[in-house]
Amino acid sequence: MAELDASKLPGEALRELRDFLSRKLAVKVEESSGKIVVENVSNTRLRKAVRWFLSRKKLSGEYRVLSDRKAKTLTVRKVKKD
Repeated sequence: MAELDASKLPGEALRELRDFLSRKLAVKVEESSGKIVVENVSNTRLRKAVRWFLSRKKLSGEYRVLSDRKAKTLTVRKVKKD
């Protein structure tokens, strides 16, 4: 099981990400209040899929996928601009 905090994504992007992950990874995906839980998938595979989604939606310049090794979760964060 892998957990992703995608609460920082804009508007419909969170719903689109949930739908994309369920199609792309062919696994059960649950979403509640910005957190997405994916069954039977590794963090590495989930991270790659989320990065691919951000790239396809032209959001990769604004958002990054970060991992927390202690909590074993992934987080989508907005990139700070100088």
